[in-house]
Amino acid sequence: MSSQNFIQDAVKLITIRPGLPSEKPTVAAWQIPPHPAVSSTQSPTLPHETDIVIIGSGITGCGVAHALLHHRDAKHLRVTMLEARTAVSGATGRNGGHLVSDSDSLFPSLVKEIGLEQAVETVRFSEANIRRLRDLVAELDPVEREAVEFRDVTTTTAFEDDGALEEAADGVLQLVKALPDGALKYKVASKDDADKKLGYRDAAGAVLQQGVAALWPYRLLTAVLASLTRDFPDRFTLECNTPVVSITDTTQSSNGYPYTVHTPRGTIRAKKIIHCTNGYSSHLIPNLVGKLYPLKGTMSTQKLGPSFPLLGDKISWAHVSKGTYDAETGHVHLGLYYAQQNAKTGVMFLGGESQKLSGLLTSDDSFVASDARKTLCSAALKIWKDTTPVEPLDVWSGIMGFTADGMPLVGKLPSSLTDRSSGDEWIAAGFNGHGMDKAWLSGEAIAMMVLGEKEVSGFPKAYLLTDERIGSWTPEKAVETLLDHIMLDGSAPSSHL
Repeated sequence: MSSQNFIQDAVKLITIRPGLPSEKPTVAAWQIPPHPAVSSTQSPTLPHETDIVIIGSGITGCGVAHALLHHRDAKHLRVTMLEARTAVSGATGRNGGHLVSDSDSLFPSLVKEIGLEQAVETVRFSEANIRRLRDLVAELDPVEREAVEFRDVTTTTAFEDDGALEEAADGVLQLVKALPDGALKYKVASKDDADKKLGYRDAAGAVLQQGVAALWPYRLLTAVLASLTRDFPDRFTLECNTPVVSITDTTQSSNGYPYTVHTPRGTIRAKKIIHCTNGYSSHLIPNLVGKLYPLKGTMSTQKLGPSFPLLGDKISWAHVSKGTYDAETGHVHLGLYYAQQNAKTGVMFLGGESQKLSGLLTSDDSFVASDARKTLCSAALKIWKDTTPVEPLDVWSGIMGFTADGMPLVGKLPSSLTDRSSGDEWIAAGFNGHGMDKAWLSGEAIAMMVLGEKEVSGFPKAYLLTDERIGSWTPEKAVETLLDHIMLDGSAPSSHL
């Protein structure tokens, strides 16, 4: 089926304004048990006013709060984090648990779009994020560090198609040539090695990425939030189960608090607002609709049987095949599965998308569609050799944020996007399914910008919000970019979700 059918159908879906996060989301295995101190914490009464409101408690919002509260020039600032549901209950608490980079698959297309220098910036930024999270884990106390289960692994991406493998290998060569001193190391494995050493079933070959990791993201970020509430009780409040329904402003405000943030628990006045809501961003920023949109991912935990080896402390996996779209049924297969194994229990965390397009391009994570569940729970037998059919333990969904050009959106929001004129709103969102290696330092960067830094060292210029960049975004361009993630009509993807 032609890509034109896909574009027409997808545009209709991404131009629907997302709602608030569902009050009853699917239950993610990562979030069991909930953190006892911060999961549902809130003040007895919502603060009447604050200096900075951070909307969202995921990895980006945590990065913002951590940077602001520890900055020597911000000791006077009061920071309030508003979370629609329980703490870290969005994509950060629902993802695959990978700390890997998509730089090798993105690099060739980025060079064409933004030039070699800026493409190299994005690679170094991804590597810096991995180092930063590794350091963050090291700062935890021993009990928390053990709970996070951080482990250095080699991630392996197997390709079912010879052409896709060749293109991936070429991307690796381009990246290594441009960054011979890169922190991550790459290797292309043959079909024989992919089958015998990595356990794949009938793969054409694989790309290996060394220097990356796997972890339990929910436990890391809730530990960070617990430390912030403990260390800054007079300056930081985390308000869970407090969705932001709307924001109003007045440029005539004489009290220094131009924004009024409306929630079901009451209102809070703020000087500045930072949006860290990823796929839900256009709910409060109306003119981002069709430019930054939600995409629902599906995750599961599965036992693969007694023959599957315990390799979770050594490698993680991804499997790429041809994507398809049936315009008559609306079913889309993205052609990507990704997995990591719990090194203690052997349970596999496996994610991937094959379902109706209407179930994929949505902000509703309260359900897992039957077709998404069926295809995900039968995928293991097609990916690995040493598996036996078993029932999944858990299946859940989560909402990611995708942008029209496939890169994060970070910077000060113009009134043309917010329809508010006060001019002190900021955003760090739209991580295109790869937030773990970009979001924390994006949060730190936006914190520095809010504090007055015009240029944050090491932050990619290509990720900055500019009028020119936003002006070029259309729903059609957004869907065409999404197509670059899919092996549709037999063409190879230029990047991985």
